[in-house]
Amino acid sequence: MKTFNFFHQHILLWIALIGIAAFIACSKKDAPGGTPEIYSVRLTDPTKADSTFTGAFPGKMIAVIGNNLGDIQKIYINDQEVSFNTNYCTATSAIFTIPGDLILTGTNPELSNEIRIETNRGVAKYAFHIYSPAPEIHRITLKYPATPGENLKIFGANFYEIQKVVFESTTGTSVGVLDYTVSNDYNIIDLTIPPGVQDGRLVVYCYTDSVSIPFSTNVAPPTIKTFSSDMPIIGDLAYITGDYFIEVTSLNINGEFTIPASDLLVSNSNDTLYFRLPKAPSKGGVVTITAAGGNSNSPKAFYPVENVVLNWDNIGAYSWGDNNEAVVADGSKIPYVSTGTCYRIFGKPGAWQYWWGNLSNDAVYPTTNIIPANTPIENLVLRFECYMSESLAPASFEIQLKGNGDQMVVDYLPRDKNSNKAVTGKWITCDIALSKFTAATDYAGFAAIANTGLGIFTKNKSDNADVNVDVYFDNFRIVDITK
Repeated sequence: MKTFNFFHQHILLWIALIGIAAFIACSKKDAPGGTPEIYSVRLTDPTKADSTFTGAFPGKMIAVIGNNLGDIQKIYINDQEVSFNTNYCTATSAIFTIPGDLILTGTNPELSNEIRIETNRGVAKYAFHIYSPAPEIHRITLKYPATPGENLKIFGANFYEIQKVVFESTTGTSVGVLDYTVSNDYNIIDLTIPPGVQDGRLVVYCYTDSVSIPFSTNVAPPTIKTFSSDMPIIGDLAYITGDYFIEVTSLNINGEFTIPASDLLVSNSNDTLYFRLPKAPSKGGVVTITAAGGNSNSPKAFYPVENVVLNWDNIGAYSWGDNNEAVVADGSKIPYVSTGTCYRIFGKPGAWQYWWGNLSNDAVYPTTNIIPANTPIENLVLRFECYMSESLAPASFEIQLKGNGDQMVVDYLPRDKNSNKAVTGKWITCDIALSKFTAATDYAGFAAIANTGLGIFTKNKSDNADVNVDVYFDNFRIVDITK
């Protein structure tokens, strides 16, 4: 049986099509030994043989169409010699790939934007642009209100071959920027705000593509998107993401107390606010950020005490187990901070140990007054805070709710819900879909199960007898992630 090589057949078919087309169109000019010429550049897809173009990204395979291209000695793009296969070259075409590591005119404008083919009968040139990566805008910084003559910085990436920078208003007018510079890394544009700018968007037009970001002459109100945790450990560094965290003056927690600006830290991009919760609010609510643009309330509940099922302080209690202890952090040793009592599982489970490090508890599950009875079970997660001193693997946990030994989460390794990584040396927030613990389809069905158990059981399903386990848990709660 012969091996069928689709790639080579595809290329040979393309060369044949090119040859036929070139013969019909150029036969009168095909004097043997003539000066090489390039007429166009095409894709190597036979179905697009009529499509020509004058630019492409690195890594693209192209077909150069011309005349007297036989006996090619060298091919250059942007003044850099590129490799080619003579089997894919004829008198009327040359097929080759644009190198992925080609130096582009975006970083070196002294280079020629052209394809150059050298034969023993002369040189053929064709204007052709190798595109730089598309530009990106991550954020802008300026002192509000936007005043003509003041400085504005655009932070992003790939600001190559800028054609223009323009403020485009919502009314259809536009004001071009005349005074700007680009950093050596092509990731910052430093400009002077021109007269006449209005609310709308700020656009950077590059040769490859354009990119924009909303722009307001006055600072916009802050917006809150996500929490690192909706119930951060007291004293631990937490954060809120959003936009326009500019000149933040305070963070109010659920209407109960306020964290002043002196205890807050805002990222340079004005989209992340860091804080440490000094104490626990008494009930769930919303946080409010006050900044230069006004106030903003969080769209999701913060510190949902009502949803807690186990915290070993005033909700739920330890029942039985081994290789565990109650811990109240004192700042001198791991985990350094805690919200009252947390529970620790620690020690060295032996090889193939299936009955070690048990932590069985009586939990207090929210009523249907807190979580509506008709809430789909797939909307709910078991959320908790976790601190791992070091990597847990190859040990793992089995977690059980309401005594359901037939539907436990097995081989579980805690992962931070924000990064999906098994982070060690800090408190992280973990989510497990509630549907993994029960066959109930809504919360009413789950709540009706007459069992209050919440069990964590450590297993070492390996022959490694030198596994160290040192993990802390707190604030188990059931939350609706759709709200």
